[in-house]
Amino acid sequence: MFLKELHLFNFKNHESKNYKLGPAINGFYGKNGTGKTNLLDSIYMLSCAKSYFNNVDSQLVRFGQDFFSLKGNYGEIDQIEILLKFTKGKKNISNNGKKYKRLIDHIGQIPAVFITPYDISLILGNSDERRRFIDLSISQVNKDYLKQLALYKKVLLSRNAFLKSNEGNPIDPIILESYDARLIDSGQAINSERSAFIEEFNAIFKADYSHLTGDNEIIGIEYISDLNHSEFKDILEKQIGVDISAQRTTKGVHKDDLVFTINKLALKKFGSQGQIKSVIIAAKLAQFSYFSGKTKSTPILLLDDIFEKIDLSRAEKLMEMIANKRFGQIIISDTERTRMEQFLSKIKIDQKFFEII
Repeated sequence: MFLKELHLFNFKNHESKNYKLGPAINGFYGKNGTGKTNLLDSIYMLSCAKSYFNNVDSQLVRFGQDFFSLKGNYGEIDQIEILLKFTKGKKNISNNGKKYKRLIDHIGQIPAVFITPYDISLILGNSDERRRFIDLSISQVNKDYLKQLALYKKVLLSRNAFLKSNEGNPIDPIILESYDARLIDSGQAINSERSAFIEEFNAIFKADYSHLTGDNEIIGIEYISDLNHSEFKDILEKQIGVDISAQRTTKGVHKDDLVFTINKLALKKFGSQGQIKSVIIAAKLAQFSYFSGKTKSTPILLLDDIFEKIDLSRAEKLMEMIANKRFGQIIISDTERTRMEQFLSKIKIDQKFFEII
C-alpha cells in the first residue's frame, strides 16, 4: 500500500497543497519553517488518526481558520481514499466515502512509521513517551489490545474521580471493588500483550541495531511493570490506603515503563549521543519490521530531517538498508535537495523530489 496522492487544506501552516507521489522514494526539501515536518505529519495522521506531535486537534488548524482536512489516495489497482476532517471541534475519518463509527477502527489500516529528531524523548523523556511507543506498536496490529487500552483508561479515570470525590469521607468498598474488577481484567490483558510484544520485538531490534551500526554491543529493552511480579488484585488491595490519600490510582499498567539498555547498562544514563541516536533509529526500523510481519503489508516510512541529525556513517548504513528493498514507499524531508540526492545516489529505485516553499 502506498500513498499516491496527498491533499492538505488548512493543516498547520499549509493553506492548500496537492502532491502526486511515487511508490518508492519521495523527497521534500525546502528551508526551515516551510512546513516539511508538518507535511510528513499529515501523512502520519491519515494513517494513525492523530498527529505525531500534538494531541490537540484544534491546534492543527491553520491560523485564522476553523477547520482542516486531509485526503490521501492509496494504491494503484485496489484504490483507497482516506478523508480526515476536523470541523466544529470534531474529527471524523471516512474510507472510500464510508465514515468510521469509531476512530479506533481506522488504526492499522494503513500502517506508518515516523522517524524524527524529536524521537530523542523515547530515551531521554518521561515514561509516557515509552508507553506511547509500545502502545502504538501493538495497537496498529492488534485491535483487541486497542480496545483493552481504551477500556482501561476509561475505568482508570472513573476510579480516580471516585477517589477524589470521596475526600475526607469513608470509601464505599462495593463501588471501589466494581472499579477494581474492570481495571484488573483490562490491566492484566495489557500487561500480557506488552510482555509478549517486548519478547518478540527485542530479537528484531537487536538485529536492526547490528545492521545499522556494525557494532557488537549488547542492546535490549526491558519491560518494567508492577504486574510482572504480583497479581494486579493484590497490588490494588495493598495500595488502597495510598490511593485514598493520593486521590488517584498509584499503581498499574498506566505506570509501566521501558528501559533501553546497552551492554546491560541503562542507555539513558550511560549511552553516548551516537549510541542513543542509533538505538532510536533501530527501534523505529524494528517497529517497521514488526508491522510488516504482522500485517503482511509494507508500512509507509517517514524520515524527517534524518540527514541533518545523524552522522555520515549512520546515514549511509540506513541507505544501505533501504537499498535492499526491504522497504516500500519512503518519504524523506531535508533542507537540501543535493544532500538527499547524494545519499540516495546508490539506490537504484524510483525517486521524486518536491520543493516546499
